[in-house]
Amino acid sequence: MKSLGTLLIILFSSLIQYQQTAIVYEFVKAAVEEGHEVTVFCDLDAVYNLMVNQISSDHKTPKNIAKLIPKGVHFLVCMESARLRGIDSKKALIKGAIESSLGELALLMDQSDRVVAFSF
Repeated sequence: MKSLGTLLIILFSSLIQYQQTAIVYEFVKAAVEEGHEVTVFCDLDAVYNLMVNQISSDHKTPKNIAKLIPKGVHFLVCMESARLRGIDSKKALIKGAIESSLGELALLMDQSDRVVAFSF
């Protein structure tokens, strides 16, 4: 299927505000089904959404996020945000999560057809 365009989603919310992450999951799922290329950049507390130990939590969202990776969705985690929260981005993240930086985010914002940010 030919891509309808590139979509960058920036997520700032943690699992404590699980409604935001659940909305992002549904938004990304629908965009992928429509044929868009999607990248999700997790910054600030959103890095917690990509932690392996969150998959077994009461919230279904981290498990759902992990299911989107094989469908071609790129989940990027800000290495500095992870480091500041004591998260080892090499060991603690779900399989397929990609380490990234704010510099790469700036490039992605420039290269994407649309950018949508979900905040607190």
